[in-house]
Amino acid sequence: MSDEELYDEFGNLIGEPVKSESDTESQGKDEFEQKGQELVLIENQDESVPGSELAKSNVPTQDAEIVYVNPTEYSENVPVIVPKLEKKMKLVINEWDLPKLTYSREFMVNTINEVPERIRNVCIVGSFQSGKTSFVDQFVQKTHTPSDGKKTNFIYSRPLRYLDNNKLEIEREASIKTSPVTLMLSDSKGRSLVSSFLDTPGHADFGDEVIAGLEVCDGAALVLDVVVGLTFKDKLILEEVIKRNLPLILVLNKIDKLILELRLPPKDAYFKLFNIIDDVNQYIKKNSTGNYTNLQKLWPTSNNIIFASSVFGISFALNSFADLYLQNQMSEMQVAELKDKLWGDYFFNYEKSEITTNSDGGKYCPTFVTFVLEAIYQTATYVLTTEPPHKELGKILWENFGVSIPKAEYKKDVRVLLKSVFQAVFKHDTGFVDSLEHSIAPPRGSSKTEPMLGKISKFIESPNGESFLALARIFAGKLNTGDLVKVYVEDEDGEEMRETSVVIKQLYLPGGRYNVPVDGISNTIALIEDFDSSIKKGATIVSHDNVKDPVFKLPDYAITSVMKVVVEPINPTQRPLLLEGLDKISKSYLSSVIHVEENGETVIVAPGEFYLDCVLHDLRFFFNNDLQIKVSDPMTIFSETCIAQSLTKIPVATSNGEISISVIAEPVSNAALSYEIEKGLIDIHLSKKEMSSILKKFGWDTLAARSVWSFGPDDLIGPDILLDDTLDGETDKDQLTKLKPLIVSGFKWSVNEGPLLNEPIRNVQFKILDAQFGENADSFLNGAQIIPLVRRACYTGLLTAKPRIMEPIYKVDAVCPYKAIRIIKEVLKLRRGHFDKQEPVEGTPLYHVEGFVPVIDSFGLLSDVKLHAQNKVLMSLVFSHWEIVPGDPFDKTCSLPTLEPVPEESLSRDFLLKTRKRKDLTGEPTLQKYIDTELYLKLKERDLVL
Repeated sequence: MSDEELYDEFGNLIGEPVKSESDTESQGKDEFEQKGQELVLIENQDESVPGSELAKSNVPTQDAEIVYVNPTEYSENVPVIVPKLEKKMKLVINEWDLPKLTYSREFMVNTINEVPERIRNVCIVGSFQSGKTSFVDQFVQKTHTPSDGKKTNFIYSRPLRYLDNNKLEIEREASIKTSPVTLMLSDSKGRSLVSSFLDTPGHADFGDEVIAGLEVCDGAALVLDVVVGLTFKDKLILEEVIKRNLPLILVLNKIDKLILELRLPPKDAYFKLFNIIDDVNQYIKKNSTGNYTNLQKLWPTSNNIIFASSVFGISFALNSFADLYLQNQMSEMQVAELKDKLWGDYFFNYEKSEITTNSDGGKYCPTFVTFVLEAIYQTATYVLTTEPPHKELGKILWENFGVSIPKAEYKKDVRVLLKSVFQAVFKHDTGFVDSLEHSIAPPRGSSKTEPMLGKISKFIESPNGESFLALARIFAGKLNTGDLVKVYVEDEDGEEMRETSVVIKQLYLPGGRYNVPVDGISNTIALIEDFDSSIKKGATIVSHDNVKDPVFKLPDYAITSVMKVVVEPINPTQRPLLLEGLDKISKSYLSSVIHVEENGETVIVAPGEFYLDCVLHDLRFFFNNDLQIKVSDPMTIFSETCIAQSLTKIPVATSNGEISISVIAEPVSNAALSYEIEKGLIDIHLSKKEMSSILKKFGWDTLAARSVWSFGPDDLIGPDILLDDTLDGETDKDQLTKLKPLIVSGFKWSVNEGPLLNEPIRNVQFKILDAQFGENADSFLNGAQIIPLVRRACYTGLLTAKPRIMEPIYKVDAVCPYKAIRIIKEVLKLRRGHFDKQEPVEGTPLYHVEGFVPVIDSFGLLSDVKLHAQNKVLMSLVFSHWEIVPGDPFDKTCSLPTLEPVPEESLSRDFLLKTRKRKDLTGEPTLQKYIDTELYLKLKERDLVL
């Protein structure tokens, strides 16, 4: 055959490849040597190689590893040698390379254990991009010293964002996990204060991390961007702070923007700051209840408001700013008088050089403008506009503040110079520390006289994702390495506690990107190594001699988790790896919910797109080594409800007819009642008298209030109500009461998995109208008979009460320029959303915009808006409420076109059919499945059912 016949016109070989002599010679060999490498493989059919044969071979046994491979057990999809991959998903510093501090670590640990009044545990909270992490950076830099000059210390890399140590946080420039750090800072009197900071995420999807931080702290510092002011996310955080009765410090951050970006005159900047403080105070006052005993007015002269700027590298309170004048110009008496008059209705009379309470029609400036803002404005303006600023600037700094900066700083970039100037002025500022000391109380526990009581609020992943550290707060007593402690964990329905015992292997004091090993810790936040792997979200830990202390109830982290995806491995043999990774995801991401549908689908539920994206990234790369998985299109969870009372009472009986129960359903029409049940403000464990007193304000009579048996479900949705509405003469009340636990279990099962979509039922009130027991009923009064019976009875009640489908709705909260408002309106309109309101952000060209959009239509919304608005919109989507989907799910006459959006009146039917098909639920939901066939036919003859 000629060469032309061997190859086609593209030069590709036709037919089988020609074997060379070398190929033929190599056939039949069952051992090979890889020269230049450290590994030699020996493949042998007999599964054993005599030592004499190895000795005779040319295998370099001294510097090689011998691996025996059985070809019959070898899989092509699995490498013979699995490479050792060292994953580093976090920036960490080794224990033996800890950075130097301006204080002794031993002194800090001794202070924690011996002087609890010098401890403050503070949660740093705020909305997205308010500057929380950069604010904490200032204190990290103050306490960590540079290295010996051979290499730059880690904390001075730019951008710093020291507590963002996760790979995703660094790449996406957004905090996604609560990060702890414990520092020792000095107050204005030179005393040391141990400050444990928990830096929380500001993104709307990660509200669970904020709650986890607040659970273990004694107070909160709310960081606000002074340009944007109080946002919807900040209001949600304030509600959580009020709910936990925590004291609050307000940090007005990014004051540099008032000068450099907005270029507001000092007086206008003052009024903007004044109005922000007033907005926060008004909101707290409006939403506070009698239980908020830490309610105090936020006021700069009360030492609970801080002004800060990461661009200037400063944070100060009015007291600390007034101390600057003490250094040069005023006596102590004058400064003490000035401190009380730097805010509010005090004005400076330039002509008489005195402070007065009369502005003289606006002729005189507020004292805050004269003594604070003008000093900052003039310093910043001089640095930015004077060329060269060397001599004059140095003179101003020395004459006004008594400070100087090295000459080399004058040659640097103007922004670097600006930061150097302000940091020199406020070098010894202790305003935030003084505010912590004054506004937040120290821990109340004693490490010497009380049994140990602690709480674990979350888990922190190791850098390689193989293990977790428990983030714990010790409220009383002392926790030591080697202690045997009792651990209490809530069961899945939150009603019972599981007790286990754990030995504490190692304790750490958190340092951000490093941890400091300690032998014992008390009154503050600590990390516990290799804690009980069975704990998912959190737990209570107590010493074995502790028998009186309460067990902490964990918050419902997943209350806003409404978005979901289905995942499965591409290679079915890797399903154990997937399940192992999902187990770690459940521990790492507090709001995530992992469950398996009846058709075998593995579902991940989360609050939003960004949250889900982080979960899927960690599932593939952090908790697995590049696990190949298939992910469905993002979906939403639905819920089921009704819009009318059941049309008739239908008895549902056991197969032998010995027991029958009649249940009707009706909607819970009072939104305020639903809200209080869902938030846990109305507890089923209240006494009948307390329950009656609470429900009376919602229009309930005493008899109905005393007949409430249960609320449910306990996991994602709620609230539903189960009532005993039977009459003494018609029902054996004693027998019914004995069955109450089983009936409640059947009720909770039914409302967790409704008949329409196998989704939770919401806002439905179920009433037991009748229960009949036959002569031989006693032998059938067990869970296997009663629980399914009650479930079918509840389904019957719902299906005869005009059932409907509900969908979750996001609240759209955005800050944007005026031109972007039209874009937001159009995007919402295209996604079944609606625009609610707009209002200007005072002192800025920005507008605050609110709207609503269904979660199922929200995918990609943020990207669309930012793309068309040139990334000038700061937007967040937060779960708001549930709404009934338009249309009747049982309307078989509605239009369902293919390959195009269905009409609005067909949405409910469309969601029903598609969801049931995806879940492999056969047929349509029908009453016939749950009642006797003969009874169903009679109802159908009377046109009572479809």
